[in-house]
Amino acid sequence: MLKKVTLPVMVIVLAGCSSFDQGPEGGHNVSWYLHHQEKMSQELAWCNNTTGRDKLESCKNAQTASDKALGYNAKRTLRSLGNAL
Repeated sequence: MLKKVTLPVMVIVLAGCSSFDQGPEGGHNVSWYLHHQEKMSQELAWCNNTTGRDKLESCKNAQTASDKALGYNAKRTLRSLGNAL
């Protein structure tokens, strides 16, 4: 009986430790956002939706990734073109 109760309680406790208060895609670093740019855009939209969210760590990371995305995408394109030649 104790095992049947313990598992659901642990799931609820661990769910409370999630990064949901950091946005829909919160809790990730800049590199993750660069590799998941659609999710980065969703996070930035959430961050810009309400005043003060820009101070959250996930919003800062998503914004930094967004600032770096043009250069990151250009390097990836050049690398793939080099491989194709």
